[in-house]
Amino acid sequence: MIAPQAIAMETTVDGASSTAPPGDTRALKALLAARDFPALLRATGARDAKAPAERWLYRGKALEGLLRLEAAADCYREGLQRWPESASLHLALGQLALRQGDRHAALAALERTRALNPDSLDCYAALLHLIPLAPDGPEAARILARALDPGRDAAARARALFLLGQLQVEAGRDRMGFVYYAAGNRLTADAIEERKREYLVPERLLRMDRGTFAAAAPSLPPCPALVVTGLPRSGKSLVESLLAEHPAVTAGGEFAGLRRAVADTRPGDLSARLGAAAAGGRSPFVAAYREHPLAAGFFDEDNAPGSDAQQRWLVDSSPANLPRLGYFGLLHPEVPVVLCRRRAADLGLALYFKKFRSGHGYSYDLAAAGRAIARVEQLIAHWQAVLPNPVLVVDYEALVTEPAAMRARLFAHLELSPPPVPAATAGDRPGEQRAQTAADWRLFPSKSPGAGSAPDPSLLGFAERFADELKPLVAAYDAERR
Repeated sequence: MIAPQAIAMETTVDGASSTAPPGDTRALKALLAARDFPALLRATGARDAKAPAERWLYRGKALEGLLRLEAAADCYREGLQRWPESASLHLALGQLALRQGDRHAALAALERTRALNPDSLDCYAALLHLIPLAPDGPEAARILARALDPGRDAAARARALFLLGQLQVEAGRDRMGFVYYAAGNRLTADAIEERKREYLVPERLLRMDRGTFAAAAPSLPPCPALVVTGLPRSGKSLVESLLAEHPAVTAGGEFAGLRRAVADTRPGDLSARLGAAAAGGRSPFVAAYREHPLAAGFFDEDNAPGSDAQQRWLVDSSPANLPRLGYFGLLHPEVPVVLCRRRAADLGLALYFKKFRSGHGYSYDLAAAGRAIARVEQLIAHWQAVLPNPVLVVDYEALVTEPAAMRARLFAHLELSPPPVPAATAGDRPGEQRAQTAADWRLFPSKSPGAGSAPDPSLLGFAERFADELKPLVAAYDAERR
């Protein structure tokens, strides 16, 4: 399966001659923001040939969230039969084609979006996965106008600044590009609560030792989760894609099942809750993964993990799982874990160049990002030393320079025989089959690789171009490690 990427949250509908009542739109937008995809699907379920474009857009987003990608594509196409000039439906179809690795379909839908709504930032962000945009061209002028528009909110202006930074850096204008990125990061950081601008590792996690897990062998139902975690841009998506080549492994995206399992419990009450769970034979982690959109393939009719002869795995690649691995290990010490890390300067630059839709407040300040990377490295080393689970640490540098060897190590970690290496993926034109290259999916530090992309080493050392600008990050990283 293809590793699911982040779901685009744009909900405006441009180019349609009808709109839903404002109240209906607000309710649907709230469900999408809350990622309550089952409720959103129900709310958009009425069949109505005259339904506004919003109905098709939100229903498609619900289907994407439930990982029913083909059904989502059909929904967008059906909506476009009724609203052929809806830029947002064309955009959603193009973004979905990117998730599915269909370059030809993605480019066609996104170019149509650009023609209908040349001011769409989400369209330009998606297009940059496929084609370059001139830093002095009309698209850049439109993006700059958005960045300078005082009528736009801070998030929209910051997003425009990040795009301008990418256009400049891709054109080799590194200094100017970094100026745009710095402005976008400052604007974003100003809107974040101060307490959320640092990545903090609670001391209670570092106090967990091998003695903590000495009795971690409860007879609980097995958990199908395969946790692949680390900071964003550390190689998690590449690992997930490699693992999903095996029929026993399903890419489940950033579900954050470990966080979901303990989200309603205060840290001081976790030990008691987990102890009671172990005694009662009921795992909150298994309960959390029952809610995954793909859970039906992993649990039997009684909602217990399936009893197939061969173990089947559901990958969860959320960064939010990393600090919660200790609690997971107490109840499921048998589940393999993959921890991803990357050279500090390259990782820090990739974080600083990324405008996240939510969370990761530490990434908008260079010093805070340096401290975050050092703290995560410490936590990864700690879990590697004390967790009872089988742990494999994957370095991004080895992943992209020695992919065959790393692929073999990953499947050995799961005690699986490596499947045949995929020979080809979708090409530029319908019916064409050939291997994808970096030219198909344009590489940039802030982007996850395109679906089906092979590991590529071309971004190694990218941060060296910004050695002067990254001095605050490197200094903070070094100080935190001392």
